[in-house]
Amino acid sequence: MDSITQATLGALCGELVLRRQIGWKGMAWGFFFGTLPDLDVLMSPWLDPIEGLRNHRGLSHSLFLMLTMSPLFGLLLAKLHKSVSFKRTTGFVLLAWFTHVLIDCFTSYGTQIFEPFSDNRFAFSNMSIIDFFFTIPMLLGCLLCLFFKRESLARSRIVWASTIWICFYSTLSFISQAMAKHHFREALQAQGVEADKLEVSPTLTNIILWRMLAKVEYQGKDAYAIAYWSHFDTQPIQVEIVSNPHKLAEPFLENKSFQTLDWFSKGYWRVFQDQNDSESIYFVDMRFEGILNDEGTVKLPPFIWKLNLDDQGKITSQRANLRSGVDPKRAVGRLQRRIMGDKLLWRRGQWPWGPSELLPPPNTQQ
Repeated sequence: MDSITQATLGALCGELVLRRQIGWKGMAWGFFFGTLPDLDVLMSPWLDPIEGLRNHRGLSHSLFLMLTMSPLFGLLLAKLHKSVSFKRTTGFVLLAWFTHVLIDCFTSYGTQIFEPFSDNRFAFSNMSIIDFFFTIPMLLGCLLCLFFKRESLARSRIVWASTIWICFYSTLSFISQAMAKHHFREALQAQGVEADKLEVSPTLTNIILWRMLAKVEYQGKDAYAIAYWSHFDTQPIQVEIVSNPHKLAEPFLENKSFQTLDWFSKGYWRVFQDQNDSESIYFVDMRFEGILNDEGTVKLPPFIWKLNLDDQGKITSQRANLRSGVDPKRAVGRLQRRIMGDKLLWRRGQWPWGPSELLPPPNTQQ
């Protein structure tokens, strides 16, 4: 998740485990160790941008490094703070590190918890990478704790209330996701569409509006089925069918960068070509939602890479950003309207490669 959430969760761990021994310093150490795994981004300037996808949330987020390094950090902390036992400091580091990795697994981005033995990315996709409802109560709880003495009963109640909230909200996200999966499966069944693979994830900053991405066969061809469902929806789910041609990708399949993108996207990708540039393709990770441009005419996916094949057969790659001109406030406003059930707005616009097909709701089919 975002750095503020990770640091705040680490601070909460420090408050829970070390408050009575070292006071506010426990929260400060939690802030540090809650951020520590994400320091792998410091290697990014020396890595190819696509290879950097393998590095982030890689070894630094693995159970192997967590279990081997926590006792070492615990020993250093115990030597620095004589009033805290080695067992307690090690338990604190392990807790702060583990919660960081766990909530990263909650997102769709994925986390390589079994590195260096496996590069499989675990993603439960039950929470957005940014969720204010998860973070803000926890952050306020940590800040309020600083106004009370370490032995204060009120301080204990605040920190435990914050802990109960994040456990409750995490559980609620899984329940909400299960409800969304049920509705999406029913919608596909009503359309007579069978899904080979199905991903369900929340939209940005909430666990109310959910997005489905499914690999399907439609009219004898590979395609994606995309749909949205909100707890406030009162009308049937409408399924969008996005074609998934593979021919454009054939010259790039053996390229290492392309294979890394295929691995990162878990195979949920689509490529398209600019009509004015026949030597390049755009690689789109379909797992992440596309937002409308300010004119409401084009859906803009967040993860797009441009791969170019030159005359000598050499392939180069670079990140492509189609969202640079989007007004964030207007984008958030559109999201809020969709959460509350405004489906018409969400159906506007087409993808950069052209229009998709909206299947009519089952109750309107002849």
